[in-house]
Amino acid sequence: MKGRILPHAWVSITLLFLPLAFAAPSHGSDEGPRLYPVVVEGKWGYIDNTGKVAVAPRFGAAFRFSEGLAPVQVGPGKEGKRGYIDRTGKVAIPPRYEWAGNFREGLANVRTGNRMGYIDRTGKEVVPLTYTGNYPFSDGLGMVVDSSNKFGFIDRTGKVMIPPKYESAFSFSEGLAVAVTDGKGRYIDRKGKVVLDTSRFDVVMPFFEGRAIAKISDRWGFLDRTGKVAIETKWDGAFPFSDGLAAVNRGGRYRQAPAPHIEGGKWGFVDPSGKVVIEPAFDFVLKFTEGMCPVMVNGKWGYIDREGSYVIEPRFDEAKEFEGGVARVKAGSKTGYIDKTGRYIWNPTE
Repeated sequence: MKGRILPHAWVSITLLFLPLAFAAPSHGSDEGPRLYPVVVEGKWGYIDNTGKVAVAPRFGAAFRFSEGLAPVQVGPGKEGKRGYIDRTGKVAIPPRYEWAGNFREGLANVRTGNRMGYIDRTGKEVVPLTYTGNYPFSDGLGMVVDSSNKFGFIDRTGKVMIPPKYESAFSFSEGLAVAVTDGKGRYIDRKGKVVLDTSRFDVVMPFFEGRAIAKISDRWGFLDRTGKVAIETKWDGAFPFSDGLAAVNRGGRYRQAPAPHIEGGKWGFVDPSGKVVIEPAFDFVLKFTEGMCPVMVNGKWGYIDREGSYVIEPRFDEAKEFEGGVARVKAGSKTGYIDKTGRYIWNPTE
């Protein structure tokens, strides 16, 4: 999204973690029975967890629900505008934005032109659209990027709590945020005070479930809440903790091109003590949710349980984490949804 302008080393590392690191917080989760976006003949709508159509397909694009509202696009491509609907499909906030994010802690980040701000659930602009970039609220603070491309934090009224002065940052998680100065990340509290000086590491990431990824040279491990190494920096890659387990890589190498990734090696999982609970045996993995994790072997995706045994054998071309007992998968270019037995509740469509 717009506004993420970082020093080169942090650009590539951050992009690697975007699909995982920012998906971990529970803020903004949906309330009540979940609804899932589907496309039928080029139009987007929503189904429930049985596969029944809950909101008829009529949008140019549709995104996940959070706090009872979902961003949708009306109109095609760049000409389309985004607003929000409720769970019945009724327009709750008219489509007037070029970009609209999910609600977290009662606010959503939106963009008009090249400026971003926050709205509440009524559509009122609580924080005017004046920032170059911004990110969802977390722990009561929103991370913003000013016109000089510096990162800082505001409260729900728009009051600046930590002035934009950092080269880069990650949103608050578990009471702390990573803030980068002179290419080094340190953990700050809600007043901007450095509480963990982790500048000895090349990269540090947000805390999830009491553990934070730390990288030094080409070695990856995890820190505890005191800043001490809890899991030795001996791995060739790592992803954040989720559902009590974290993915680690053995034998791979970090690469920046064509997109940031860990090339080669095998992925497995460790517990918070660093004990290997699932041996590295997979070509790629996502994260555990609801006791299951998508894994890829020989180009096909399936799902394992917490013991590393297959619950759903690899047969999909893409697979996402389970949410509310349902997961999105791809067969070729078609997208469908499965339940935890691997049965389609919504057959793949384009």
